[in-house]
Amino acid sequence: MNNKTILALAMLLAVISCSCTTKQRDLPDVEPVGLPRYSSGLSFPSKTLNTNVPYDILLPADYNEAKDRRYPVVYMFHGYGDDNTSWNGSWLRVQTKIDALEKEGLEPMIYVFPNGWKAYGCNRYDGTFNYMDMIADEFVPMIDATYRTIADREHRATVGYSLGGFAAMVNAMKHPELFSMSAPLSMSMRTDEQYKDESQDGWNSQWGKIFGGWGQSGDGRITDYYREHCPLHQFTAGNKDVYSRVHWFLTCGDNEQQLLIANDDLHVLMRDNGYAHEYRVWDGGHNSSYWRGALEEVLPYFSSLMAGNTGWDKSLIKIEVQQDVTFNDDGVYCSKAYVPGEGVGILVAHDHLDPALLADALSILQDGIGSKKFVLLPCDLSVKSISEWLGYYKDIYPVASHQAVVLGTSGTEVLARQALFSSLYFEGASLEGDITIDAEKFYYIGQSDDSPAYRSANALYKACKLGGAGFEYRCRNSLNDAREDFLAGVRYIRENLRNIESHSILPLTI
Repeated sequence: MNNKTILALAMLLAVISCSCTTKQRDLPDVEPVGLPRYSSGLSFPSKTLNTNVPYDILLPADYNEAKDRRYPVVYMFHGYGDDNTSWNGSWLRVQTKIDALEKEGLEPMIYVFPNGWKAYGCNRYDGTFNYMDMIADEFVPMIDATYRTIADREHRATVGYSLGGFAAMVNAMKHPELFSMSAPLSMSMRTDEQYKDESQDGWNSQWGKIFGGWGQSGDGRITDYYREHCPLHQFTAGNKDVYSRVHWFLTCGDNEQQLLIANDDLHVLMRDNGYAHEYRVWDGGHNSSYWRGALEEVLPYFSSLMAGNTGWDKSLIKIEVQQDVTFNDDGVYCSKAYVPGEGVGILVAHDHLDPALLADALSILQDGIGSKKFVLLPCDLSVKSISEWLGYYKDIYPVASHQAVVLGTSGTEVLARQALFSSLYFEGASLEGDITIDAEKFYYIGQSDDSPAYRSANALYKACKLGGAGFEYRCRNSLNDAREDFLAGVRYIRENLRNIESHSILPLTI
C-alpha cells in the first residue's frame, strides 16, 4: 500500500470522526508507516463546499523517526490566481527556506498549504461558497486527525501572501478559538476610497462576488458584509478583547503600488486602539523575494510563541559604532575627501540630544562613505533654528548642496524649510500640521514599529506616494534597548543617503 493510499484512508477516517467529535478531541495514533516529508496533490472531500479540497503538506524532517512527538501547525494561504502548490513552487521554494531556518535553530513545525481558490479566505456573502466554514469545521479537524499535531490554538498559526494575507488575517480574526497568531504578508486589502475607485470589472471579479455589491459603484461597494470582514473596519476599540487574543505580525514592501497605503493605515488604526502587534516595512514590492525574506522573522516569531514565550528575542540587529572617529572641536565631522565649497553638507537636526548618543549617530552616518565629499553638521534646534544653523555653518564649512537628517521632534521645522535641502531623512520624526512635499526631492521615512511618531510617518509616506516624490520607507522591529533602537534607525539612514552613496556600504544584516 503506497503512502498516498494510506493518507487517503486516514483522511477518510478523519472526516468521519470530525462529524461526530469536537475540535478538542484526542490526537491520532502514530502512522503505521513513514510518510514523505513533502506531499503535493493531496485532497479531502468537503461536505461544506461539496467538492474535493486540494492541499499540500510539509512535515518535519524527524516526523517518521520521532514517532511520539507532536508538532505545531502553520496554515499557509496563497495569493490570487495561485494554488496549493505555489508556496513550494519555483518562486517561493518554501521548503528550502524552512530547511535553512531549521539549520539555524528554528523548531520543527507542520506546514499545511490549502487551496484557497479566489475566496479571500471568506464565506461568500450569499452562502454559495463557504470557504471559511470549511477551514474551521472540516479542514483543521481533518489535519489534526490525520497528522501528529498539537491540536490547540496556542500551536496553530496562519500566514499568507497577497490574497492569502487577507485569508490569514480574517480566519484568525473570526476564529481566535482556533488560531493564536497570524502573519499577513503584503495583505491584499484596500481602503474604502481605493475600493470605490476600482474599475468595475476589477471590483466585480475580485471583490464584489465575495463581499456583495456586485455591479455597484461608490458607497454601494462598502457593504455591511464587507465591513464585517475588513480589518480596517474591525480593529476598533470595541473589538479589542476578541482580536487581541491573536498575536499579529504585519509586513508590506514600500514599493507596493497600492497595498501599503491600506496596510499602513491598519498599523495606525491598531496603534490608535492599543492593539499589540509587530509591523515591518522593508524595501520591496509584491513579489516572492519579499515574502521569502519576511519568513526569516515570521517563522521564528511563531516558534517562540508556540514554545510558550510571552514575547520573542527582538535583538536581531547588532549595532557596531566605530570608536576612532575624529570630530572637530565644534562636533563637526569632515570626510577625508571634503574640499571647502564642494560636496554635501548634511545637517543633523535634533532637539537637545545627549552628546554621547549624537556622537555615536554621527559615527554611524560617516562609516563606509569616507571617500565622498561631505561634512556632518550637528544642529541642536533647541539652540538655533535650522536657518540660523545654515547661516552659522555657511562660511565655516562651505558646500555645494545640503541634505537634512532629522532625528526625533525636530521634524516640523525642517519640513517647513525643505526648500533648503535636496534630500530629507526622517527617523522617528514627529510632524505637525498639514504635510506638503516637493516631487523633485527625495524623502526617507524611518521608524520602529512602536514609535510615538507613527501617524507622522504614515502621513509623510502617503504624501510622497500620492505626490510622486522619490522616497524610501522603513518600519523596523523595536529593539529592547533604547540606545540600540535609536542607532539602528540611524544606520538605515546611512544606507539610504543619496548623492554620497558608495559601493562600500554593506547591506544591513537582519
